[in-house]
Amino acid sequence: MVKALKGFTLIETLLVIAILGILSIALVTRIFNYKRSYIEVTSKKAASDIEYARSLAMMKQGTTYGVFFDDANDRYTVYATSTATPVADPQTKQNLIETFSRWPGVTITGGNFTVEFNQWGSPTTGGGGSVTLTDGTNSKTVTITAGTGKVSVQ
Repeated sequence: MVKALKGFTLIETLLVIAILGILSIALVTRIFNYKRSYIEVTSKKAASDIEYARSLAMMKQGTTYGVFFDDANDRYTVYATSTATPVADPQTKQNLIETFSRWPGVTITGGNFTVEFNQWGSPTTGGGGSVTLTDGTNSKTVTITAGTGKVSVQ
């Protein structure tokens, strides 16, 4: 007497795998909000670049360093003395002009904004001010504290 083997057929196994794949894709796209991560990345990058301009001003005394946020073109420039002289990005060695086209949907709101720092890292222009970045749904505000030059993201 031969005993019948019990188990799943190949078609049943493939069907279960396909259903699990579809459910996992639906779950990932529902949970992960790409726009939210773009706004997080851009706000932290902007804050980091403002801190970079501040540190350059403290290291190279006698030169004013700043960041100009251009609302019309959705970009910002980290510069020495004036926006016509962008500093080199420490990673790429190219001019540090960050265009938000890398992050679809992210824009600067509220008009142009400039912050400049002196040799003590204190803002001479733009202290107590902020720049707001938005993707239409979410927004983050990068604020520079007057006097100290502390940069924060909210």
